Amino acid sequence: MFSARHLRPGADDVVRALLRRKRAVWPLRRRGADLGYAVTVARELPSKEQALARWCASEPVFAPGVLGRGLRPQARAIAASLRLFDQMRAGVSFVDEIERRIGGDLELHFRGSSKDRDNPRELARLHFDAGPDGAIVARDLWSQLVWIAAGTDRSLRIRFGAGPDPADASAPVADLTSGWADLLAARVFPESAAILDCAPLRALLQQLLQRPHRLSERIVYNNCPDGGALFHHDAEPGQLGVVFCQLEGHTAWISLGKRRLAALLSKCGHARNPSRAMAALDHGDLALESVINRDAEFTAALAARGALFVLQAGDAILLPSFSIDAVAWHSVIALGERPSLAHSYGIFPRRADYPMAADRHGG
Repeated sequence: MFSARHLRPGADDVVRALLRRKRAVWPLRRRGADLGYAVTVARELPSKEQALARWCASEPVFAPGVLGRGLRPQARAIAASLRLFDQMRAGVSFVDEIERRIGGDLELHFRGSSKDRDNPRELARLHFDAGPDGAIVARDLWSQLVWIAAGTDRSLRIRFGAGPDPADASAPVADLTSGWADLLAARVFPESAAILDCAPLRALLQQLLQRPHRLSERIVYNNCPDGGALFHHDAEPGQLGVVFCQLEGHTAWISLGKRRLAALLSKCGHARNPSRAMAALDHGDLALESVINRDAEFTAALAARGALFVLQAGDAILLPSFSIDAVAWHSVIALGERPSLAHSYGIFPRRADYPMAADRHGG
């Protein structure tokens, strides 16, 4: 099943013909790399059987339109979040904007801000404690504003979490504390309700996971033209996967399971065999990274195997991450002429001490 087809760079006559027929055609450009074009061809939700088969095979599950009408009540919040990112690019204080959004909250307590001088991408990190009725039950909550890529495009992201160091994803954090960090994210960005209150999405997640789960380590993305993320994976201890929801604008995704990616690299002559390709992916081989991120011919080969997706507002893509080898690798390319808005949540097993309020907008 294909979500999008690929056209080579320079296929201008074909592009013009498709545009005359009112087809959606998107240039795939990211930080100087011309990867051709994406043409949307299908937007059907997968069947339950298809979704489960893809998930169990460590392949992405594309869910077009799954958010349905849930975006409509959040239109003002989405517009406000787009303005927030514009203001951050213009140099407005991150502290002042967050204070304006949640300054009167009785459960979230701002404790100060910092900046990591060793991280050129970080603009600011805000620190919070939290608890009901004046009690402090969770400490070391944070919200981190960073450039997605240093010194290139103007894309930004805001990440929420708990613990002393946002760079240490392996540091254990109690479900209770994670829940308060998730609640912080939901109150700073109330459009989270479009995701957290989406019954079809939550039903799909439950069908795939078959266990209680929580949506944590929440990130809000503002991808700008020429921006996006290079190929990577999100496997980390205890994480079951990631759900990415497009709330405004468009992004292109190139995603497939690591084993299929390695097999294709071998077949196309970029590695001696799939095992060598797997090892090279793990160790950041520069030649291989150039192929998967900047080679339009290899992008075409990926698209021919159903790995190219175009997300628009209301769509979600679910990325399993069972282990370092059983994981969906993915690459993101900003589409269109304006910054977009999306939320990305890690999927984790849920235990009894996770606050129920953290899964609801506003608590």
